[in-house]
Amino acid sequence: MCEKLRCIDDLLEDAWDSMCPRYRVSIFVRTKIYDDLIDFLGGKGINPKYTPGDINYRLDKMINIATIVYNNRYRDETYRIEEKQKQPKVTAMKFMDKGRNDRLYCREIDYGKGKDVIICEIYMGKKSESLSNKEKNIIKRTRSYEFEILT
Repeated sequence: MCEKLRCIDDLLEDAWDSMCPRYRVSIFVRTKIYDDLIDFLGGKGINPKYTPGDINYRLDKMINIATIVYNNRYRDETYRIEEKQKQPKVTAMKFMDKGRNDRLYCREIDYGKGKDVIICEIYMGKKSESLSNKEKNIIKRTRSYEFEILT
């Protein structure tokens, strides 16, 4: 069964200047976790001033990561490929801010003249540098999602 997606490029307008004109990149989220992503960006559970729908708590960090993604680049400290030898490609957006170590696990779908990055899983509270069995299972699940992207 194909997952429904929602493009979030409109949330990341401050990163648009960094988009490569010859290689199109868009960022999507699974529709099922869109509200959870908004809560994540707002700092639900960690932001003492959390307000539903307000994404400013982590928006700057997300825009920094989007700048790297839109440039078709990777940086170990913010956006990297997980288990490089395995396909399909799974990446992690790293939120190591506010004393936390949280991740957005993504699938990349390359189509020659560009790629789509799809946020598939939200993981809060990573504990170590190496991948735990729980994180490996999240990555495996992220690889298993099927999408139909209409252009």
